[in-house]
Amino acid sequence: MGRKAQASLEYILMFAVGMLIAAVIIYKLIGVKGLAIWAGSKMNTTGNEISENLHNLSNSSTG
Repeated sequence: MGRKAQASLEYILMFAVGMLIAAVIIYKLIGVKGLAIWAGSKMNTTGNEISENLHNLSNSSTG
């Protein structure tokens, strides 16, 4: 294996280890349950906004 290939492999491995550490830290801080609650609230507010916009659109086109 050449020096460039070894350097590339080391870089990829260090990047993967860094991403793994970041994922573990985020998981510990937020947790799966917290992430699910956040996603659910975002879906709820987005659904309400879409419903409100459709209602306003139907009122403006009939009036």
